[in-house]
Amino acid sequence: MKAPKLFLKPLLFMVVVFGMISAVSSMTFGTRLKREMTREYESKALALARSVAESDIVTILEQEAGSVQARINQYQAIAGVSYVAVADEDGQIIAHSFIPDVPAEVRTLIRRTAGSLQNEAHMLRDVQFADGTYLHVACPILSGLAGYVHIGMDTEVIAAHIREAALEQQIIMFVLFGGSLIIAYLFFINISKPLTMLTEYARRVAHKDFADVPEIDSRDEVGELSRAMRSMAHHIAGLVSNLEERVRQKTGELQEARDALKQKVDERTSELSRANTQLKIEIAERKVIGEALRKAEKKYRTIFENAVEGIYQSSPGGRFLSANPSLARILGYDSPEALMSAVYDIGTQMYMDPARRKEFLRLIQDKYEVKNFVSKVRRRDGRIIWVTENAREIRDEDGSVLCYEGSLEDITLRKKAEDQLKRQAFHDPLTGLPNRALFLDHLRLAMERGRRRRHLFAVIYMDLDRFKVINDSLGHETGDELLRGVARVLESCGRSVDTLARFGGDEFAILLEEISAPRDAIAIARRILDGVRQPFDIGGNEVFTSASMGIVLNTEGYERPEALLRDADTAMYRAKELGKSRFKVFNQKMHDQALELMALETDLRRAVDLREFEVAYQPIVCLQTRLICGFEALVRWRHAEHGIIMPSDFISLAEDTGLIYAIDNLVLVDACAQVRRWQSVYSDHVSDELSLNLNISGKHFGQPMLLSQVGRALDDSGLDPSSLNIEITESALMDNPAMAEEVLKQMKSLGTKVCIDDFGTGYSSLSYLQRFPIDVVKVDRSFIDRVESDQDSQAIVRTVFSLGDSLGLKIVAEGVETPAQLAFLETEGCRYVQGYLFYKPMSASEVDDLLSGHVR
Repeated sequence: MKAPKLFLKPLLFMVVVFGMISAVSSMTFGTRLKREMTREYESKALALARSVAESDIVTILEQEAGSVQARINQYQAIAGVSYVAVADEDGQIIAHSFIPDVPAEVRTLIRRTAGSLQNEAHMLRDVQFADGTYLHVACPILSGLAGYVHIGMDTEVIAAHIREAALEQQIIMFVLFGGSLIIAYLFFINISKPLTMLTEYARRVAHKDFADVPEIDSRDEVGELSRAMRSMAHHIAGLVSNLEERVRQKTGELQEARDALKQKVDERTSELSRANTQLKIEIAERKVIGEALRKAEKKYRTIFENAVEGIYQSSPGGRFLSANPSLARILGYDSPEALMSAVYDIGTQMYMDPARRKEFLRLIQDKYEVKNFVSKVRRRDGRIIWVTENAREIRDEDGSVLCYEGSLEDITLRKKAEDQLKRQAFHDPLTGLPNRALFLDHLRLAMERGRRRRHLFAVIYMDLDRFKVINDSLGHETGDELLRGVARVLESCGRSVDTLARFGGDEFAILLEEISAPRDAIAIARRILDGVRQPFDIGGNEVFTSASMGIVLNTEGYERPEALLRDADTAMYRAKELGKSRFKVFNQKMHDQALELMALETDLRRAVDLREFEVAYQPIVCLQTRLICGFEALVRWRHAEHGIIMPSDFISLAEDTGLIYAIDNLVLVDACAQVRRWQSVYSDHVSDELSLNLNISGKHFGQPMLLSQVGRALDDSGLDPSSLNIEITESALMDNPAMAEEVLKQMKSLGTKVCIDDFGTGYSSLSYLQRFPIDVVKVDRSFIDRVESDQDSQAIVRTVFSLGDSLGLKIVAEGVETPAQLAFLETEGCRYVQGYLFYKPMSASEVDDLLSGHVR
């Protein structure tokens, strides 16, 4: 007999539990057996070792190798003993049981054991050799004075015993498990027999068979269930009999109701006869109403014919069934009759796109009406106009379509206005080129085409060089004309499939599509550069400009068009850094450098807040007295992770971000206070007028706060204004000469001195000496480096010294590093030097040690 599914889960549960018990007991038994047998094996090995050590002391002391060899050969026959070796107190083997020689691993172990076992100590260790694992036992003889006994026991014997014991246990458990499973199965079969009988009877009850109720006399829940089902079966049988009797009774009642209904029908027929008479009266009334309807129709006909909108009725086949004069006028016909006779297929004769008629029919079929359906239609004279339609279906009583009726309105003027608004929204009003929004849309479509199939394209980001100078000098109207001229150059260099856009200001972008290779994009970029370099005739003046461009050729892997534009912009800025009027192709290294620059900017802003900047001081030496006559203040950034960062690595970034103002002010305040303290404390170790040279960024020339910052620093520190030399580079003077001249005059009004740094590196240095109020000139280190061998450098340095004497300027030579350079400078009459030959830049504490005499 098959067991019910009810007992499969308990049976499966027993199998799982018993299996887990078997596994846990086997593991526990195996672990316990291995531990006990290992302990017994170690005791046996130790006993053997001690037996050899205690019984053969005399033989071992005499070191009779033959006797000792014969003795250990007897132990070789003991079960489990793999090898025996006897060594003297120095670890030299006297006798052994190895054939032919002792393995190197055992020799090494014996030598290490000698001297490490003291008194009665012993050693037990598992040793792994090439042919297996052994238990190595070492026991000293006479506390190690007479030597050592080493015995190796094969642990494979223990492993074999454990495997045999585990196998025997698994077999016993499997037999017990199988027997229990058979007993459980028979037990479940016995339990399931009455349940199966009850299930079979329940199926017969479902088919209205209440006979042969199974009798189960057991005194458990199954027996109670059997007795309850027997009682229920008798009860249900009575209910079914009662129900059948009631059905017969209701059938008789229905027959009586049918007779009553027939009588009511006869009565209703009589009533309908009377209603027919009443209907004749209503027909007469309808004639009166019909006359009123004709008058109303005439009224609405007038509205139909005089309506401004075109109103029509058309057949499903595409012919006009009726039309008002406005519709004829909109479509260019003289009368509605001319329209209806000329147009026999609306889809092909009226719509510019025949598919619009199909869309019209589909919409009206799905929704039974069409609203604001915009299309382009052709008038009789061939002119194209835009119209909007509203229509609905007219069906008969059977649901068949009779016609479509609707209205039509000419929206050509409104459409033109919308197109104009769209163009203004997606095009640059100055150049007529697409703007950023439309360019991004075209770029997004190009990227989607590139993902679907092999579609090569490239993006060029272009920025005009020196456009601000042209705008400021010639006026914004000239700048606008220049932008329009550049736009025409782009159009002449581009192709019909390309997208040219202006993003605002002097920034342009070009999307080059359907290129066969990256060289195509580079060729177009070269044409654009050459075209932009040509002179533009604006208002009778020739205006010259150039452009810097960044190109992205590898457009794969981008998910968003903004990211692609970002990389093109990055490449464009790299081209500007390399000298402008060129293009640069983007690579991943540029993006990484941009990220590093952004991280550095973040750290720089944090450094300004946390005041992580330090001031280093490089002494300026007077050659006549060999005393320190001044210091140049140099800023250093002590980064928390990267250590000291030099100014060349962050000053340009600070100037671009505007943080240079805070950094310069920090150096100004600290340096003024520090030099004033040294003037007071170390007046005996320095020259009479200890000065401070402070580098100021050219960015200050456009800001009014420099003068107040310098004045406040001088007042707070007490430093004499004549002790402060403001150092300005030639490049800073070159960028904005007019502003620089005004600021330097204001600085002179405070009493400070002006020093020009890196003199000789610019192209108009001599004109600076004449134009600006210069007090100190620092000869650039690039000339000092070559005075030993380069005659041109020597001539330039002599000229500067001669010019300084003539103009009454103080000349300082920078970068003096060798005695030969110093000798040349002294020969030429140089009085002030600065360089590593004398001092390197030092911290304030190091300067204190120097001036106090701690450092010579």
